[in-house]
Amino acid sequence: MKILFVTQAANELTDASKFTLDLIRKFVSDINSREGFYAELLDISALDIKNLSIRNIEKLCAETKTDINSFDALHTFSFLPFVNRVFFRQFVFYSFDFDSKSKYAGLIENINGLNCSECDILNFSLPELCDFYTHRVINTKSFDTRPWGWWKTLVNADDYKIKHIFVAPHQKLSLQTHEFRSETWMIAEGSGFVVIGNRRFKAEKGLVFTIQKHEKHRAETEDSSMTIVELQLGSYLGEDDVKRIEDIYGRV
Repeated sequence: MKILFVTQAANELTDASKFTLDLIRKFVSDINSREGFYAELLDISALDIKNLSIRNIEKLCAETKTDINSFDALHTFSFLPFVNRVFFRQFVFYSFDFDSKSKYAGLIENINGLNCSECDILNFSLPELCDFYTHRVINTKSFDTRPWGWWKTLVNADDYKIKHIFVAPHQKLSLQTHEFRSETWMIAEGSGFVVIGNRRFKAEKGLVFTIQKHEKHRAETEDSSMTIVELQLGSYLGEDDVKRIEDIYGRV
């Protein structure tokens, strides 16, 4: 996972700020010590947030060779990503000083409707922080590409979810189980095979398959692609509720 840390702007800093530039640099260094994580720093501490237009941000990123679109998430100590939300489209973790919250109270009222999460970063150990990042980013996705195709969430409710799953020709999902949810698969287009437990079924348009919690399952294709409408039912429907048993793409 790639995370871009954004410092406070000059006019966001206070004498009592608990998030100093050195401390933020340490967060970046600590994240880079974790396998599977990469972090960079966008330092705007010498700039005025009120004068930072999208063109200014693009110029700063060009000067620092920062590719904003390559990051999975941002962790910001500045209000910049909220002021320029059209430019910063990733999931945003934010850690603000109390004084900043008071100063920008009108903006904070709108934050909860955005794709973001407050992060009390000083209360996490490094492993806990990385788990927090992973959990929040994975479970807020509504679309994702996979080695075998892609999926898109159509409906996401508290106790059920409906997804559109496309499996390309000659591909296999991982053989997997779920702890908290059952799934019902309806084959909407194409054909292939569905493995449930120790049985392998021919899958064709219109057929429906029910998969219970803890039951091994996978979808496979041959010459045709296959489109599945998936209904998930359960107490927890996060994308991280998956235990891979076998996988041709090395993700076990």
